Amino acid sequence: MDSPDRPSESEGLDNEGGDDADTAGDDAGGVADPGTGSEGGSLFSTVVESRATTLVGLVVAVTVVGLALRLLFLGDRIAHWDEGRVAYWITYYIETGNFAYRRIIHGPFIQHVNHWLFPIFGANDFTMRVPVALISATLPLSALFFREHLRKVETVALALFLAVNPVILYYSRFMRSDLLVATFMFVALGTLVRFYDTRKWRYLYAASALMACGFASKENAILYVLTWLGALGLLADQALYRPRDDRSGYHLLAAKVRALFGSARAAISPTATANGGRPGDRDDESGIRDRVSDGVPKRIAATAFPYGLHLVGIAVVFLALSLFFYAPRGAGELGLRYPPMTNDKVMFWQAVADPTQLPALIDHTWSYVSSEWGHWFSQAGEGGDQGFVDQATEFIGRYVRVMGTKAAPLSILAVAGFVYERYGRETSRNLVMFSAYCGFVSVIGYPIGTDIFGAWIVVHALLPLAIPAAVGLAVLYRWGHEAFVADDRIGVVAAAVILLVIAGQVGAVTAGSVYQNAQSDDNYLVQYAQPSDDPRAELNAIRSVAADEGRTGPDVMLYYGETGDRYDENAALVEKDPSGWNSSYYNYEPLCSKWFNFLPMPWYVASSDANVDCAREPGTLTDQVGSDPPAVIISVDGDQTLPAYALEEEYTRATYSMRTSGTNWVFWVHQSVEIDRETDRSAAAQTPEQPAIGVATGGPAAAP
Repeated sequence: MDSPDRPSESEGLDNEGGDDADTAGDDAGGVADPGTGSEGGSLFSTVVESRATTLVGLVVAVTVVGLALRLLFLGDRIAHWDEGRVAYWITYYIETGNFAYRRIIHGPFIQHVNHWLFPIFGANDFTMRVPVALISATLPLSALFFREHLRKVETVALALFLAVNPVILYYSRFMRSDLLVATFMFVALGTLVRFYDTRKWRYLYAASALMACGFASKENAILYVLTWLGALGLLADQALYRPRDDRSGYHLLAAKVRALFGSARAAISPTATANGGRPGDRDDESGIRDRVSDGVPKRIAATAFPYGLHLVGIAVVFLALSLFFYAPRGAGELGLRYPPMTNDKVMFWQAVADPTQLPALIDHTWSYVSSEWGHWFSQAGEGGDQGFVDQATEFIGRYVRVMGTKAAPLSILAVAGFVYERYGRETSRNLVMFSAYCGFVSVIGYPIGTDIFGAWIVVHALLPLAIPAAVGLAVLYRWGHEAFVADDRIGVVAAAVILLVIAGQVGAVTAGSVYQNAQSDDNYLVQYAQPSDDPRAELNAIRSVAADEGRTGPDVMLYYGETGDRYDENAALVEKDPSGWNSSYYNYEPLCSKWFNFLPMPWYVASSDANVDCAREPGTLTDQVGSDPPAVIISVDGDQTLPAYALEEEYTRATYSMRTSGTNWVFWVHQSVEIDRETDRSAAAQTPEQPAIGVATGGPAAAP
């Protein structure tokens, strides 16, 4: 009898899965094997069975395509607010050696990896995103872990969804930890499935390492584990409610318990071994029992010891990697403050040099990290001003909208695949049902649990839903193949049209949302803290002047002169009170800036090693321009105090939106600085609809 969690021997296409792979036929009463039968299928079967199109070869080819799509123009998009914030602290880690996990930055994995990469390949937008791109590019390969439970076509379809789905692809090109934790936990699930298939311990060791990396990537790794447990509970309920081969769920459980005890007894009992596996007479058994009764504990120990040793090893792998990622470096959290402080606690490399200090390192690392995790959990699902119900309703709607507009084929086919698996097969496969349960609950759970919406949370539902979606796509493919074999032209055309529509939708959304409009406010994948414009020319100018050691004057000067009620806490680039410019809890440089309003620029000025000054009064700015002009001045569009008359002769300017909407900055670049703007956006070229910035009281009027 077929395994209930594998393709039936009477189903589907050949499952060329390599080691331990099943070979499956078509649905009972359905399609003939494409490798046999009518002449119409012979050419197709020749292609499918050729060496170039083995399952592994096809999945590797899909993976290469996915990798190329992830690396294409990877450094072009201006950093998102979150990217700039995390990247700043990575440069700080490199410069000072001080590191501590903080929940606001999320898991430390990306910080450590880029801490190693930046000094080698340079601190830039491409390098900071490379780890996410490369790690997520392994997702299509993980489809091979499920090959015992999926047909060949389903496995390739799964790889395709993981390689080119626009939502997954967009955030594979984004330095956030969501794709990291999703990849590590999804691949870890694959290794657990392979352990179930093979009983080879190496897969559990791999799962332990991958889960440690997942937990080090982002806190919601724990939600994956909880989701898995919930899905397993549903599978258990399903099995007990309608057992396949037993009278009731009680009888199924009883049979499992008897089998478990039987296996344990066989492992420690000498009787079967002494009689070559055959039952002996009572006297023989009694004699054997007497001779070895004292050896039973030894047999139990000998049987249990290897298992216990492996379990300890697996735990050690997880805990050692977790300690490596989470343990503080340098002065730890105190080294992140301003001014940096020293720390008398044991840091990671101290414990490595002196292992006797390891218990102290573990103790304070656990205390600190558990406190941070506790705060993270306490913030989940906070409704803010809207209230929990209103926010949850809004976020669920936005979540579904992203799935419907940017991942429609995967979402629709996931539902179709689930329906087919549950109601269209003689026996449903546990893997497909498990994945569907995980995906469907994530559609509700993640928007309820988040405090700030970003489309990146959609990937946590799409990854598990890719498995039932692959089943749905394979059903469509088999329908078309059946029509082809039967010379049913209408069926072939219908299947081909649907497949072309799916491919066209994915291609169009990928081109538009991932590449052409990756910063547009109209793109549902773009979160509001993403700059919608591209001041790349100005950023390059800042980098070039920062590298010029012979240049005097500030590389960058921030200006914001509004006072009183006109001072906007959410728009100002400069702290309100100059007397507090040298005070900060954490070392948010430049200290004079409204640091969070200034994002993502702290990353760019830090990676360029540019020196930054600030001005709150028009006279301060004009004096600086007259004596030692800054290379670049950044002001807020609409600041009526800006002395534009003092800048127009020596500076060119361009205005950029530094969020998706509503936050415009003006970049003034000195005439001595080489800059390659695509169009003339100087002050003289401004139109009446885009007037020059207002003037300080008493100054000459700025030209329109």
